[in-house]
Amino acid sequence: MSIETPTNYNNKNRIESFTSESGLSDSFYVNNNENTLIVSEDKHANPAENDTNAVGSHVNPAENHVQVAEKAHKKKIRIGWLIFSILMLGLAAGLMYIRKEVSWFAPFYSTHIYPIWQGTLGRLSGTMSFSLSEAILYSLPVIFILDIAWIVISKKRRIGGMIKRIIVLASLLAFLYAANCGVNYYNDSFILAEKIPVYQLNYDDKNAEALLIDFCEFAAAGLQESSREAATIPYEHNNEMGYGCIDKDGYLEEEKYYPDKNGIATFAIIAMEQLGEKYPSLSGYYPAPKPLFNPRPFSNMGITGIYSPFTIEANYNSEMTAYNIPFTACHELSHLKGYMDEGEANFIGWLACMDSSHWAFKRSAYMMAWVFAGNELNDVNSKEFSRIRKSLPKDVLEELHNNNVFWDTYETKASEVQDQINDAYLQYNGLELGIRSYDQVVTLMLSWYYSTYHSS
Repeated sequence: MSIETPTNYNNKNRIESFTSESGLSDSFYVNNNENTLIVSEDKHANPAENDTNAVGSHVNPAENHVQVAEKAHKKKIRIGWLIFSILMLGLAAGLMYIRKEVSWFAPFYSTHIYPIWQGTLGRLSGTMSFSLSEAILYSLPVIFILDIAWIVISKKRRIGGMIKRIIVLASLLAFLYAANCGVNYYNDSFILAEKIPVYQLNYDDKNAEALLIDFCEFAAAGLQESSREAATIPYEHNNEMGYGCIDKDGYLEEEKYYPDKNGIATFAIIAMEQLGEKYPSLSGYYPAPKPLFNPRPFSNMGITGIYSPFTIEANYNSEMTAYNIPFTACHELSHLKGYMDEGEANFIGWLACMDSSHWAFKRSAYMMAWVFAGNELNDVNSKEFSRIRKSLPKDVLEELHNNNVFWDTYETKASEVQDQINDAYLQYNGLELGIRSYDQVVTLMLSWYYSTYHSS
C-alpha cells in the first residue's frame, strides 16, 4: 500500500495512530524515502501491560521499585553489621591497649564499670539453672555445620553470608572478653585493695620453714576435727535422713557429706557474701556457680573450673573428687569481682571456705591447705611432711588417694597442651609466673596464718 506525502512534511518518518476495535492503539509510520505504510500494534497503550511486554523489559515498575528498595535495605544491614564488627573490635583492641598503658584505667574500670556488666549480663545468665556458656560452646559447632549444610542444599545462601556471621560473632566475643576479663587482669591486687600484710618467705630461713610446718600441722588438725564431725553430723540423701557420714570401714560417704549442686550454689554464695562483709571489694551480688553438664572434656584438660567472661558465669567440674568443689566454686566466684590473679583467687576461695558455716566447705578449705602447703613442705622437708601425713585420718587419706587416681587418669597429652596454653595465656595477661601463680596461694595462706595466730 502507498499514500501521498504532504508537500509541507519534513524529511523524517511521520507517525500516526488510530484506535482499533480491539481497543488497542494501532500505529503506522510513513517512510518518506519509500512512501511505504508500516502498521504495528502498540502494546504500550494499556498501562497495566506497559512493561510486561515491552521490548527489553519484563519487570513491572512497582515490582522493580520493591526489589531496588529491598536491595538497598539489605545493603544498609550489611553496612550496619560491618560497622558493628569494626566498633566491637576497635573497643576490644582499645581496652586491651589502655589496660597496659594507663596505670589508673584498669583499677577504675574494674571498680566502677565492670560491676555494671556483672549486674546486668551476670544477673541475666544467673537466672538460668544451666551453664549458658557451656550451652553456647556446644551449640556453635552444630550451628556451623548446619550453616554449611544449608549453603550446600540451598542455592540462595552463599558462603560470604556465613563468613559475615562468623566475623560479627568473633568481634562480639572479643569485646566481651576484653570488657569482662582482659582489663581486670591489670586491676589492683586483692592484697593491695584490702591492705592485707604479706610476708615474703625464704625457706633457707629456719623461721620460714618452721612456719610452713606449723601451718601444715594446723591443716592436719582441722582435718582431724572434720573427720570427727563427719561421724555425727546429720545428713539427707535420697529422701533418707540420718546421722553420720563415715561408713563402717572408716571412709567418708561423700554423697551424704557433700551438698548437691543446689547446696553448693547456696552455701558458696553465702560464704562469699560473708567474706564480702569483711573485705568490701568482695561485697555485692553473686550468681550461683554452676556445674558443667558435660565435664569430661574439661577433665581431659585438667580443668577444675572456669570463669566465662562471655556470660559472666562461674562453672566448676562436677565429676572431680568432691572436696575440690566448694573451694573451686568460691575460687571462680572471686573472678566475678574483678580479681583475675589465680593465686589470689585461690586465696579468696580458701578464705571463703574457711569462714563458711557449712562443714563440707570447711573441710574443703583444710584439704586444700594441706594439698598446697603439704606439697611445698614435701619439697622443703620431706621428713616433716611424712610425719604430719601419718596423722591424717583414714577417710582423708582415702579422699586424697581418690583425687590422685582421678587426675592421673586424665594425665594425657591434651592436659599437657592445656597447661602450656594456660601458661602462655596467663603470661600474656601480665602474670609473669604463668601457671605457677596458682601456687602463690601458699605465701598468702602462711601470711594469713602468721597474722592470725602469731603476730602480736
